[in-house]
Amino acid sequence: MKFISDITVNLEQVLATDMQVLHSARVSTKGIEVLATYDEQVVQDLADQKDLPGLIKYLMQHRHGTPFEHNLFTFFVHAPIFVWREWHRHRIGFSYNEESARYKQLEPVFYIPPIDRPMFKVEDWKPGKPKFLTVEEEQQRLGTTPLHIDSALGKYEQLVDNLTESYKLAYVSYECNLNMGFDPGLARDCLPVGIYSSCWVTCNARSLMAFLSLRTHDPLSRDISYPLYEIEVAARKVEDHFAQAMPITYQAFLRYGRRAP
Repeated sequence: MKFISDITVNLEQVLATDMQVLHSARVSTKGIEVLATYDEQVVQDLADQKDLPGLIKYLMQHRHGTPFEHNLFTFFVHAPIFVWREWHRHRIGFSYNEESARYKQLEPVFYIPPIDRPMFKVEDWKPGKPKFLTVEEEQQRLGTTPLHIDSALGKYEQLVDNLTESYKLAYVSYECNLNMGFDPGLARDCLPVGIYSSCWVTCNARSLMAFLSLRTHDPLSRDISYPLYEIEVAARKVEDHFAQAMPITYQAFLRYGRRAP
């Protein structure tokens, strides 16, 4: 049995460039002539390359979104099921294939929050704009010593104990159900959402930007979002891959408030 805090996001396939955005947009004015500059390895249209940053900025600013759809990112992600509960809400432009407990026994890998995760509610906590304090920040607010049972550190340790004990009991019950010969789709019902699951995730840049706009918190965003900590961890890893594959598009995404076109 493993208790971890990691969320794995591996980029397995990418067919996405900034030039593809230009080609996708220019077909509306050039038609079949756009094929003359499509193969970057054979023909380099210097004028188009010079126009590329300006065109992408224009498309992003005026929310002409479809040119950002003709590309592909495929990730392999290992994350707790409660993260998938939120990720699967993104349906437009996303494809998923997740491991199934109907067909295989889930591995006993469970999520434990890292100690630096913001987790204690602030005094004016609001569900629409949730804010939390880290163990260290809550410790300073309480003014108690870390060794005190009611200290923030003590509460965090109790949380970890509660999670690990419930995880152990749930998995023992799960294995017992399987060993008695029950339908795996029924035997799994005792498992908590803190158990890990693996999934292939494929999307295009437009859908990816919509995902990032909602699943990351940035005070400079046009529409500030307050995502769950764990899905933001995953989203930031996705964002790093996006920024590397399509740097001009990514900079335009930032410039216009992290809003998908």
